[in-house]
Amino acid sequence: MTASSGGDSLAPASSIDTITRRLLRNAGTMLGGKAAMGLINLAATGVAFRTLGIEAFGVLVLMHAFAQTASSITKFQSWQAVLRYGAASLERGQRAEFRSLVRFTAGLDAGAALGGMFICAAVAFWLGGIFEIPPEMAGMAALYATSSAFMVMATPTGLLRLFNRFDVLATRDTMGALVRLAGAGLAALLGGGLPAFLAVWYLATAVGGLSLAFAAWRELHRRGLTGDKGEGRLPRASVAHPGIWSFVWTTNLTATLSLASGHLGALCAGAVLGPAEAALFAIARQIGEAALKPGRFLSPAIYPELARLAASRNRHAISALMRRALLASTGGSALLLVVLALLGQPLLRAVGGAEATPAYAVMMLLGIASAVGFASFALEPLLMSIDRQGAALRARLAGTVLYVPASLAGMHWLGLWGAGLAAIAMAVLMAVLQAGTAVAVLRGGNNSLNNPPPDNAVQVD
Repeated sequence: MTASSGGDSLAPASSIDTITRRLLRNAGTMLGGKAAMGLINLAATGVAFRTLGIEAFGVLVLMHAFAQTASSITKFQSWQAVLRYGAASLERGQRAEFRSLVRFTAGLDAGAALGGMFICAAVAFWLGGIFEIPPEMAGMAALYATSSAFMVMATPTGLLRLFNRFDVLATRDTMGALVRLAGAGLAALLGGGLPAFLAVWYLATAVGGLSLAFAAWRELHRRGLTGDKGEGRLPRASVAHPGIWSFVWTTNLTATLSLASGHLGALCAGAVLGPAEAALFAIARQIGEAALKPGRFLSPAIYPELARLAASRNRHAISALMRRALLASTGGSALLLVVLALLGQPLLRAVGGAEATPAYAVMMLLGIASAVGFASFALEPLLMSIDRQGAALRARLAGTVLYVPASLAGMHWLGLWGAGLAAIAMAVLMAVLQAGTAVAVLRGGNNSLNNPPPDNAVQVD
């Protein structure tokens, strides 16, 4: 049994044009869902900001950042393992090996969820004072930490991407956002304070995570991949899929380091400048990165396409796809950055009123950093697909080593400007390092992509 039905083919496409159309369709579906989710979340943020005020909203931001950071640090990028190993198992009809893979990655998710909860609770309870979280809120911060368990949904995400159900992912993404907006509106009408908004944020996170897990299980069941009666013991994942442990550790470390320009930025702002500045940073990042979000949606869409091309060892096809992707993303990032510059101030005023307008400068700096990441979005998926996970990890590590001290020092001397400038430096450094490895591989040398592709390899039109 294959993982597809109808037009959802996992076999190599016949041309780069076909791949490009499928990539853009899937990315467009994700973009639509994420755009809707982003607008709804932005509206909920505006309600919370105006109801709570900048100080209390800053505490809400920090508590949520604790949970997001803990889940991101502890979780494995098991969706990448599902794509890389799951597609091959299904194409070969190895149902038992596929179920072994799902059991393995689901176990990683469960362990990460538990670990994230305990780490986040301990940090929030014992170290909350560093971030100026009021002592009387320490218990509530520790309780909110358990929401991190619902953020670790990598296996369901990978399964839906593998089955080409980007439409389901887009729909599920909006459910939590709708709960957050409706709850925020209700809390504001009833005069709820910070505890009420924390409860709303928690409920929205839980609904989003659980609905995603249910959608993935339903898709497995629909395709007859939940197990057969009388089936013997499943093979160990490490035996059925050699190298999987090395792969998941490398991808996990790479993703953990990607936190540097995101959630850790808000935590650094809180530690150096206080909750009010952390709130401004969070709003600036939300608007600035939202304008450049397409790059984040294109990455998971292009990853399976590059993996299939790499398996066919067609270096010319990979180069053709990369040229198209990078040219389009560079032009798109420049255009969206201009839009951000024109609409940034009105958006800030709409979300937070006059108190939020000082975030414009750092919003533009974070937008430039995001634009660099958008323009180079295809480089990291390429490195993962051609067994250069180590190079991707080294690029992320170098960026983090640069960003964290530069951000802390920059904020100490320049305020939020320092965080924005550090984010730009990190994005440029990572793009240069990733591009260097990619160019070396695609130009030739001692690598498997130099081998002639098999007869059924993808051909370039």
